[in-house]
Amino acid sequence: MIRTNWAYKLEQYAALRYRKKILNRTKKSKIQSPPSYILWDCTRRCNLKCEHCGATKETYDRELSSEEIKKVISELRAMKTRMFSVTGGEPFMRKDVLDVLSFAHSQGLKTGIATNGFFIDKPMVKKIKEAGVDSIQISLDGLEKTHNTIRGDSQSFQRAIQALQYLQEIDLPVLSVATTITKNNFRELEKIWDLLVDLQVKIWRISVVMPIGRAEIKDQFLLDTSQMNHLFAFIEENSKPLEIRIAENLPYLAHYEERIRREPFLCPVGITACCIGVDGNVRGCPEQPDIPDFIEGNVLQNSIADIWQYGFKKYRCNETLFKDETCKHCVEKYRCFGGCYVMRIGNIHCIYNLI
Repeated sequence: MIRTNWAYKLEQYAALRYRKKILNRTKKSKIQSPPSYILWDCTRRCNLKCEHCGATKETYDRELSSEEIKKVISELRAMKTRMFSVTGGEPFMRKDVLDVLSFAHSQGLKTGIATNGFFIDKPMVKKIKEAGVDSIQISLDGLEKTHNTIRGDSQSFQRAIQALQYLQEIDLPVLSVATTITKNNFRELEKIWDLLVDLQVKIWRISVVMPIGRAEIKDQFLLDTSQMNHLFAFIEENSKPLEIRIAENLPYLAHYEERIRREPFLCPVGITACCIGVDGNVRGCPEQPDIPDFIEGNVLQNSIADIWQYGFKKYRCNETLFKDETCKHCVEKYRCFGGCYVMRIGNIHCIYNLI
């Protein structure tokens, strides 16, 4: 059923007003509202070699130490940030990751982690519970043969399934599965859905590839227009009992928007969220390359509060809508806001070109 109603329209109007409020505040250099959500891109090390991985785009000589990131977390507590989550690479390649999350929990922040699940056994689940982790996302990219081929490891599927089963025993507030849909697993959409329903998973987060890292040659992985339309139709028809969420790199879905999304989406980069990188560079999200165009500062040189206050101008000022000639004249520009900055790297940011 198409969810076109006045409630949705009112939420959409409220989201636009909120965006304009951010714009006016930025123009007048007023104090920005604190970020609600911080992602820590804690490492680029990983035990797997996923064929579409975007985390291979940079290598680092050093990673933030436990004490360095804990100092930042203390600043986030003072700023009244609500959520601190960890991604990678594979976060569990760091032996201190649960210690850091436990510290964040002790500071009053909700915590989360995105992982391939490989290292989550029963003893690890006990440690996760003790650390007070609120949310865990496990990556699953197909049935056994497909998942193992995509991830480059013959044990990866069974380890991910086992992780889900173990985690369900501790009654986490949020346990979800993430799948990157590519040309190589597209035909298993229905079978993945069946598997997740059997596993009693409640939330399924679906994304399409971003043109970075090993997926830089996007045509090898990105769905064609027919497949993209099929994906959206599939989501519309199969949103129960699973709640299916579209990832942030598709911030607007054209005529599918109200048929798929429960509420209007506003890309949080620089508005309510940002990412602290492996060596302390701050950028909008983990997928953004760690290059000058996306770096807003470094937490080893400036406080996260100052970086948040004085950075992220191009997102808050809706720069894309005035610089991109296509966006400038698009009637949907105040619903899309120019699409995803990372998708722009491969010129696949416009939903109308994708569908």
